Amino acid sequence: MIDMSDSHEIVFQPDGKRGSFPENTTVLDAARVLGVDINSICGGTGACGKCIVQVISGKLPPSKAVEEKYIGAAGLNKGFRLGCLLSITDDMVVTVPKESRTGTQRLQTEGLDTSVEFDPMVKRVVDGHSTAILYDGEVIRRLESRDAPILGFAVDIGSTKLAGDLMDLSTGELIAVSTAMNPQIPYGEDIISRITSAIQSSENQERLHGTLVGGVKRLLKDACSEAGKSPKDVYEIVLVGNTVMQHFVLGTDTYPLSRNPFMPENLEHRDLEPDVINLSSNGRVHVLPLIAGFVGADCVAATLATSVHKENELSFLMDIGTNTEIVVGKKEGLAACSCASGPAFEGAHIKHGMRAASGAIEGVWIVPESLEPRIKVIDDSLAMGICGSGLIDLLSEMLKSGIMDSSGRIINRDHKRIRKYNGVSEYVVAWRGDTGIDSDIVITQLDVRELQKGKAAIYSGAKTLMIKLGVNPSDFKNIYMAGAFGTYINRESALNIGMIPEFSLSDIQQVGNAAGTGARMALLSRKARLEAQVIREKTEYVELATSKEYNRDYLDALLFPHMDLDLFPETVRKLDSTNWVKGRIHSR
Repeated sequence: MIDMSDSHEIVFQPDGKRGSFPENTTVLDAARVLGVDINSICGGTGACGKCIVQVISGKLPPSKAVEEKYIGAAGLNKGFRLGCLLSITDDMVVTVPKESRTGTQRLQTEGLDTSVEFDPMVKRVVDGHSTAILYDGEVIRRLESRDAPILGFAVDIGSTKLAGDLMDLSTGELIAVSTAMNPQIPYGEDIISRITSAIQSSENQERLHGTLVGGVKRLLKDACSEAGKSPKDVYEIVLVGNTVMQHFVLGTDTYPLSRNPFMPENLEHRDLEPDVINLSSNGRVHVLPLIAGFVGADCVAATLATSVHKENELSFLMDIGTNTEIVVGKKEGLAACSCASGPAFEGAHIKHGMRAASGAIEGVWIVPESLEPRIKVIDDSLAMGICGSGLIDLLSEMLKSGIMDSSGRIINRDHKRIRKYNGVSEYVVAWRGDTGIDSDIVITQLDVRELQKGKAAIYSGAKTLMIKLGVNPSDFKNIYMAGAFGTYINRESALNIGMIPEFSLSDIQQVGNAAGTGARMALLSRKARLEAQVIREKTEYVELATSKEYNRDYLDALLFPHMDLDLFPETVRKLDSTNWVKGRIHSR
């Protein structure tokens, strides 16, 4: 039992939420309990600097070195601190600034419109005035009704978002869609932070499991409510997610995923009785198979949706995120890898980075003559920060306009938007008076370096797979970019910075939530489930960490678009018509 005799009250403004907590509870932990929206990409380790709060009243402790790094002397003097490092030692009132909130995330639910042989595991047989519900031919429930509904739920469990499709299993019709943020986010936005938390104690592991299961149950309840249905009429739930998310939702130990060779205990598909996870009283759970430690069932589902495994022509599939999964090949065989592209494109370790939520700058164009930017903001609101698609545009536009050279160095020119702050070069994307936060929005030299690492990891992973198959970018006939990031990214900007191989822009298809589409296919078709097994069996996993080709090419790929410009002939031809500045270390 927790001793509350030495506790203090904390009030969060402008929410007005309050509660009493034991002494030395962190402000971030209190916010989690009270449901206060605070960004925490690193999960509370002080590594991301996103959970900044301002102490209005109460004891203000001395600042820590990491807080000086993220907040600065002026902010510290005004009472700003990191919520994850600030302990409650007195009654206190804190304000959560707009820039420290996660906001309303833009969630990608649409995917491919893919046909499938309709043959679900759940069927209904009417006998007189009663109905028998069959699962794989066996009666699992009898109802005194001729028109009892039979429903299924397909769920894509992402690290950031949850997306569920409620399906009528008698017709194959989609009847409701529900989305939500992954409720684990307060414990760390990236999966490494969550694994780290889970292996610290069994209590943390159980908390992360319970939080995610609760999130999926709410997702199902919301979909049923929208459709006017009952969760009791949901007889099967198909789950797909990356390997870590599937471990969490199943309650499987995540420790093996934290140590080399990072392999899960079980790669096979799973069929579970309703009481194992208890997402609904009658809902059996089917989980698609995994390929490897960081290539999960979501990748299998996306491959299923795009039919890469059945194509006679060479195909390329990528889903960009904290870990970017890439699959290449055709029906004779596939190769897959997971690139540790890092959370920079999701806003982590970027001064004004944020997720694709309301107020995020998602598109940037820089006028070459004046170096003045034009920006597009999600929901046309005041800018709060910059999301991944905006960051990729920024790198491309800064390269084309000569604000930075091909090595990624911001060139200190005599222009009001290019300046130094605390010795670090930066470019001002939006002036303070035009933003929704109390500062200019900038991209710094340190930000560029973080983004270079992410783009280099993605390109090098793709190149490693192409080398393994002995193919070139021009050999691919089908190129798919999946997921929310893959949907909103500017393809030409991605090519300009060398994040993806030099494909023909017209061949790149942005396919939305392909993992969700694959989950629906598996829910509606036994044949699709068999194909998922085939995908796992015919896919060779390539471990990039031990690949000499990958480690060598990663360093070359840090340049824009690459050290070897012969890999990007058409891109270089286009860049040559702009103001880009080539470094002297390129191979030509």
